[in-house]
Amino acid sequence: MKLIFRQYLASLRERRELDAVVPDLLSELGYTVISRPSIGTRQYGVDVAALGPPDSEGKRRLYLFSLKQGDLTRADWDGTPQALRSSINEIIDVYIPTRVAKAYRKYDIVICLCFGGDVQEAVRDNVTMHTNGLTREGLSFEEWNGDYLAGLLVDGVLREQLVRPELRTYFQKAVAMVDEPEVAFTHFAALIRGICATTGTTPRQRTTILRQLSICLWVFFVWARDTGNIEAPYRASERALLHAWQLVHEDIARTSKASEEVGVAYADLVDLHFTIWDALVGEKILPFVDKQHAISVAVNSAASADVNLKLFETLGRVAMRGLWHLWFKAGSALLPELRSDWESPEASELAQQTVQLIRNNPILLTPITDEQVVDIGVAMLFLSMLEQWNPAACNYAEALIERTTLAYRTHNRYPTIHGDYRTLIDHPHERTDEFRQAQTKGSTLFPLLALWAASLGGAKGAAHLAQFAAKFLGHCNAQFWIADADTESCFYVGDTQHGASLGGLPITEDGAELMRILETECAPSAAFLQLSAVRLGHWPILALACRHYRLPLPPDLWIGLMKQLRAKNELADAAPAERTKRKRRAWPKSTAKARKPVRKSR
Repeated sequence: MKLIFRQYLASLRERRELDAVVPDLLSELGYTVISRPSIGTRQYGVDVAALGPPDSEGKRRLYLFSLKQGDLTRADWDGTPQALRSSINEIIDVYIPTRVAKAYRKYDIVICLCFGGDVQEAVRDNVTMHTNGLTREGLSFEEWNGDYLAGLLVDGVLREQLVRPELRTYFQKAVAMVDEPEVAFTHFAALIRGICATTGTTPRQRTTILRQLSICLWVFFVWARDTGNIEAPYRASERALLHAWQLVHEDIARTSKASEEVGVAYADLVDLHFTIWDALVGEKILPFVDKQHAISVAVNSAASADVNLKLFETLGRVAMRGLWHLWFKAGSALLPELRSDWESPEASELAQQTVQLIRNNPILLTPITDEQVVDIGVAMLFLSMLEQWNPAACNYAEALIERTTLAYRTHNRYPTIHGDYRTLIDHPHERTDEFRQAQTKGSTLFPLLALWAASLGGAKGAAHLAQFAAKFLGHCNAQFWIADADTESCFYVGDTQHGASLGGLPITEDGAELMRILETECAPSAAFLQLSAVRLGHWPILALACRHYRLPLPPDLWIGLMKQLRAKNELADAAPAERTKRKRRAWPKSTAKARKPVRKSR
């Protein structure tokens, strides 16, 4: 275990990695962290300042940490303003006289030279002579190299009484199998489940658990990054956020100091998720979305199902990051809303990249499993929240309708109710009407596309889907998933046997009848409003859980946005005749009879 941490620490970069791990490690070891690293302000050589715990004589000391990446070489030691020798001089000449608060001046000071690797032999004597010459009463030096830090990680944050031996085994197997993402993720998911499977914890203990998760995930990520395969850490970061939310969400609403520490630790875990997202999606995928078929070819598989599944998963990941950007900008908004003044350049850029991803990879117009409705739903939700990107969302909805209905009519790769890989790789293995009906007995995709196309102003696509449903989908139960009383206890930890199905939904040209049904159903939805992610204003957690566990976004989440879209496109109060004239119907009016919606528990 120590060798694993040793390698991990040696691979950490100085900014946003080593300086993110050290403060949490110090806090867990009983140090009182006084200052953390900051960007944009001068630090005068000190990256982290902390008051140490009492020693055997009850004496405390003030530790000033200067962090460096990897091994300490001659170039890192001297010759530049960022070198360690320059940092030591700045600490003594400027930081100690001016930055140490009066309350801490009574303590002896220890300057810690902290780095993930070792001091190279060529510079060892220089370091020793310089630090010996500066040592005096009240001022001393310590060296915290990678081996020492690794020992602190093993004996401190991951000490025996907090992480059981069997959980360490899961961790070691996950790290060892980073080249096999599915296997590595399975072991790390077991580690997450084991660490979070506690009851009756105090806020202090929950903070410790979050730090354990964060450090283990950092190790997992750095090892995977070195091998060039970050898929497993990305999935693990999503799973960690969800399990951690189930554990600590009640602390988010509290204002005690201990609960605030829990909130800070959870925010650090979210930041780590974004760091992993940047390394996987931001650096490896987004730079190529403007190239025709580039992402599809990068899947490197001769099976079209592999390309299809990976591309829709990528679409969901990109759009999910966009929802996080908008949530950060929304402030007090409890649910998604349509706005034209988000003032989020990051979200606007991601919206453009989302559209480029779809435009240059047309396989994203042909979902092959109904489960992909969650990736489509996240993308539609993201684009629809940005008013300037509503036309793109409308175009995507209509293109999906056109391609999906064509695939159905031609017995090609139409969306099936099954989601297992063995079925999808050979779908459809029969081209008969009976087989096709059996594969499409239910659908959450078709009613979602119908409603979104109509609400965004896609009259032609909505009319086409209504006609198609009347002719071909008489056997299909159009439905949505909604939260129920048991959802909160199961949702974030991966138990999908919860909630209810609202079935028998009508697919019509304007979507008005379906909207009335959803408004009636969602109005008294106390179960949805009591979901912690909704109640506490963290609705991206809800969307993330749906995408991670492959559940459709519940209509309660997006119905408010849908009302805004319909009002914007004058669908809410328009008379039927006026609505029909405005849409320039290209298809005969549907003669399908709407079935009474039925709500069933899962």
